[in-house]
Amino acid sequence: MENKDFDLAVTYDKLKQKYELPDFKELSEDFDIEKTIDKESLFLIREIRRTINEKLSAYTHLFETLLNPTATPMFMFSILRGIDEDNKKKIKEVYKKLSKLQIKAIKLDTIYSEQAETEFIENSFNEWQDLKKIIYNIIEKFDENIEEDNSSKERGYFG
Repeated sequence: MENKDFDLAVTYDKLKQKYELPDFKELSEDFDIEKTIDKESLFLIREIRRTINEKLSAYTHLFETLLNPTATPMFMFSILRGIDEDNKKKIKEVYKKLSKLQIKAIKLDTIYSEQAETEFIENSFNEWQDLKKIIYNIIEKFDENIEEDNSSKERGYFG
């Protein structure tokens, strides 16, 4: 269904008015929806939800790796060593919220409902506004932990 005159922002704006969705620009800033959807679709709202879910899935995977570090990349071990109890608690809370969103997305892939898709977009966007601040602070702490870990180590095998 290729249409060279297709304008995602305009099409989304119609859906936004119908369902009271977040602004296109804000949604795109958080979830890059403008990059993923470059063609007209009969189920545009589903494609937007899937794009949102891709980002949420990536963060779910990251936090799952932090909670259950099997077969993790080597750099993760210095991060994991530096996580204090407060951040471990935050990681578990974020993971739980992301997991709930993942389950909702899986459910939506089972039976299509435009109304349910729009509710997911709205809820995910609103939830993300809080989560992204917490996630940023956690990751900022990782950066500090890597710096501390690298500067406090004695010269190793390759140093």
